[in-house]
Amino acid sequence: MLTAVAGLSHADLRSEIQASRKKQEKAAMAKDVKGAEAAMKESMTSDFKYVQDGKTQDSKTFIANFTASMVMMDKVTTSSTRIISLKESGKTGSGKVELKMTGTMKGQGKKLHSMDWTGVFTEEFRKVGGKWKLATMTAGSQKFLMDNKPVKM
Repeated sequence: MLTAVAGLSHADLRSEIQASRKKQEKAAMAKDVKGAEAAMKESMTSDFKYVQDGKTQDSKTFIANFTASMVMMDKVTTSSTRIISLKESGKTGSGKVELKMTGTMKGQGKKLHSMDWTGVFTEEFRKVGGKWKLATMTAGSQKFLMDNKPVKM
């Protein structure tokens, strides 16, 4: 019985993450800045932090940077999340996710370029008010291709 209860709790974390990310992905595909902002804010703790290369951003800065990159794109053709691993212990959880975004963007002279970005992140979650929220997101490996050629990030 304990295994069944633990399984339900783990499924709850997974399903809440997936539902939250689906809202964000839908907004990104539509280039809906306000929708993306709302979906991201709803899924984060009040003290959320994003960590990359030893530098930390709060939720406001992280969301602003994400939506700015979304606006730069001419068209978003893919926005997806794949949960690689997920662990839960009481009111905390952690895991690795792969985020992917593809599309097109205009460069100099309005030339259209293909863009393909994939990143792997370590995420930490906390249960707040009965809902799972993203507390920390730490960047791992990232790959950015423009016109199928690697670009340094």
